[in-house]
Amino acid sequence: MGFPTLKKLTEAFKDNDSVVFLAVQTVFEGHRFNTNDKLRSNQIKYALKVPMAHDAGDPESNPTPITMKKYRSGGTPWTVIIDPAGYVVYNQFHINVDQAVVLINDLIL
Repeated sequence: MGFPTLKKLTEAFKDNDSVVFLAVQTVFEGHRFNTNDKLRSNQIKYALKVPMAHDAGDPESNPTPITMKKYRSGGTPWTVIIDPAGYVVYNQFHINVDQAVVLINDLIL
């Protein structure tokens, strides 16, 4: 999910301890531009108070980040939603805020 969507979702669930967000920047192209420092600057820009990780893979030998392989994700922004039992219930390119709020609320009720 993009940073604006992530910001709206974290705000929607800010008072709910049952919902946890994590952002992982997977870099499969543009390694010179999609850096850990750039991720941090976006985190600050959007005032995101969620853990963030940077998975750049190895642009020389294997440019596909391990996170993309494990979750079978594609381009960005990609969204993975995992239910309380640990099952992936959404794994798609992008999600709109309203759709995500409904899905998450259904999972935690």
